[in-house]
Amino acid sequence: MKNSSVQRFSYWGPNRLALPLVWTLTLIAFLSAPVSARADIDAITVQRSIDRGIDYLRKTQTQRGGWQEYSGYNCGLTALCTLAWINAGVSREDPDFIRAIEYLRTFPPADTYSVSLQTLVFCAVGALEDVPRIRRNVQWLSELQKPEGARNAGAWGYTKVRGYGDPSNSQFAVLALGAAAERGVEVSPDVFNASAAYWRRVQLPGGGWSYGSGPRPSGSMTCAGIGSLIICGSSLNDLEDTAAGQLNCCGGDPSDEAVDRGLEYLSKIFTINANPGGEMLSYYYYLYAVERIGRLSGRRLIGNRDWYREGAERLVGLQDQFQGFWKGGGVVESNRDVATSFALLFLAKGKRQVVISRLDHPSLRTGVDPDPANAAFGRGSGADASSSMPLSGSLHSLVRHVERDWSRELTWQTTAAEHATAADLLKSPVLVIAGNQSLDFDAGLRDHLKAYLDQGGTILFDALAGDGCGDAAAFEQSVSSLCSQWYPQAKLERLPPSHPVWFAEAPADPANIADDYWMFGVGACCRTPVFYSPRSLACRWSRGGPLLRGADLPPGVHAGVVAGVTLGENILAYATGRELKDKLDNSMSILAEDAPIPTRGAIPIAAGAVGAGEEQVNRALPHAATIIREKIAVEVIAVDKPIALTDQSLARVGVLYLTGQTEFELDAESRRALKNYIDREGILLATPICGNEAFATSLRRELAAIASDAKLEPMPSDHPAWTTRFGGFDLTNVEIRTPNETSGAGKSVEVARRSGAPLMEAMQVNGVDTVFFSPLDLSCALESQNSIQCPGYATADAAKIVAGVILYALQQ
Repeated sequence: MKNSSVQRFSYWGPNRLALPLVWTLTLIAFLSAPVSARADIDAITVQRSIDRGIDYLRKTQTQRGGWQEYSGYNCGLTALCTLAWINAGVSREDPDFIRAIEYLRTFPPADTYSVSLQTLVFCAVGALEDVPRIRRNVQWLSELQKPEGARNAGAWGYTKVRGYGDPSNSQFAVLALGAAAERGVEVSPDVFNASAAYWRRVQLPGGGWSYGSGPRPSGSMTCAGIGSLIICGSSLNDLEDTAAGQLNCCGGDPSDEAVDRGLEYLSKIFTINANPGGEMLSYYYYLYAVERIGRLSGRRLIGNRDWYREGAERLVGLQDQFQGFWKGGGVVESNRDVATSFALLFLAKGKRQVVISRLDHPSLRTGVDPDPANAAFGRGSGADASSSMPLSGSLHSLVRHVERDWSRELTWQTTAAEHATAADLLKSPVLVIAGNQSLDFDAGLRDHLKAYLDQGGTILFDALAGDGCGDAAAFEQSVSSLCSQWYPQAKLERLPPSHPVWFAEAPADPANIADDYWMFGVGACCRTPVFYSPRSLACRWSRGGPLLRGADLPPGVHAGVVAGVTLGENILAYATGRELKDKLDNSMSILAEDAPIPTRGAIPIAAGAVGAGEEQVNRALPHAATIIREKIAVEVIAVDKPIALTDQSLARVGVLYLTGQTEFELDAESRRALKNYIDREGILLATPICGNEAFATSLRRELAAIASDAKLEPMPSDHPAWTTRFGGFDLTNVEIRTPNETSGAGKSVEVARRSGAPLMEAMQVNGVDTVFFSPLDLSCALESQNSIQCPGYATADAAKIVAGVILYALQQ
């Protein structure tokens, strides 16, 4: 073990009475030091940029509600600007937005760009009155597609009389038809099949695509080819699900080779600074296409590059700082409305919050492919590469259901196991690991996965067993072995009917999956960080498209798909409490060994080993220390593991943290050492995990035994610890979280929130507050990142409360 607690803090002397003065001087020095600003792009900066772009388009909107169109196009630019507004979050009730929609509704089909963009707008708005217009546009586009035997069969030209068919018109037609299919409007499978054949036919030998017949591929057209094939494959699978007679989870085709080669080529040429192989005249058009590929393929990285972070930073820099527009070159993108719309689409759609991800690892690629939709989701090279892409179509389908039920736009992504750190994994709150073979994870990956779990992540192991997939005994054995390594005090076991996995979002009947089906999990702290499904949920997610359209699946499939989708949503609701991080937020990734080497004046904080389950929250103190250091620049150092309550160990810590989830009783030596620590005015902070009453009762009993002439008293709401008086935070209105009580009988789990001062009790020794007790949980909040089973405080507030108590106690 690196830097044991004794080695790390050996410079602390036995005379504790002088230490508060040392700490106070250190605090003053830290609080007076300037805090350097972060140079990275963040969500707030991007949102400000989006808001300014929205406002610019307001200024250029005409009195009639549209935007000034190009000659030969009836409503294309108006539809593009309106689509940008929709995705940028403009309210459907906004008067300017209403004028734009009403204006768009006056235009009949005339050209491919206008019809496609108009259809995308109508599908995004989702108004019933627009369904006939969507059907009309689908028919128009279907009839305009170049027939078999024609030049560029399967493609689209500009109008019925103009154009031989080209990739640019064709990609917008496919976008519109795919959106219409998702909206529930019937699109002939022949249209998607013909389009996919066209895109495969015009792909260049190197894997890219070009505009027209030229041999020079470009980034924008390569994105167009990849995206169109993904949409065609996904839409065909979605449509064919209605004809499926039984569930076959392992009968899918291999991944689409054309998509594979396209992604590989894109990874090689990718740059955010220009349209590679193209012209700067189409730069913003290219960025809109990049966003589409990143979102449709679930890739956070393209060519080992974080495409959204880099693109957002560049776009914010290119935006006109006075008027808020973007402007490119050439006839098209020199039009500020066009460039601004494409920029907004990239920024707004690309920043959708990630709700779930899949792990890509070689040992997960050797088994059968669970997902017929995989033909639409290929592989590539680079950090997010994969030699097969199981789960892609499944996650896409599940996220569509979650978007509908949570009324928000979300996304999913792929995380490559190679070189993945805990910080990479923490980009997503839930990680799916699916397979039917042994998991050949090396020690580094196992450690990163454990760190991911310790810092609030949730893993769903999804077994490909039954339903045409055969046996997954090797996979299950691997899962069980990993759980034993990660949680030696717990085991993988059946989750009771009272567990929120059965009802967090909606009730789910396990019998609808299979007669012998049940969900398993491992308990740690207040939550279940690991779930195991012995039959594939992802397979059932992939069949869920028709449910979004209100269509019925065959009787032998319908109930199982509904149950599988519901369980997936329940896991997401359970793991996140429906609270998600912004995509650009830096994930908290902390290892105890990463704590800075302490200097004289640093404040060591350590958990006490009392045998009450305190080892469940080993990450709580590192999280608190990191947040405190970042927010108020106070050097608080977390000791690696719980320490024994002895005079020697307690002499080396500045703050003792007692927590647990069971009753406990100190032996005579521990009780004597704790009494000496308190008598020397050492700071003691205690809290029960999950508000456990047995731990709270034991703590009060032990305090009464060692300090019979003192008692815990409630701290008032205006207590100095909850103010900025000592350099801390204003804590008079923290968020207090209380999950609702439910039996699972049709009730979803909700987290009730109220604001108020922290609920804290303090005990005085020698006229100084030195013992602090929070009856509401702090540990689980710091360990588990806002679990819905964790009553108490939000994670950030819990850290601030710890900081407030420490600052107050040191400066009395």
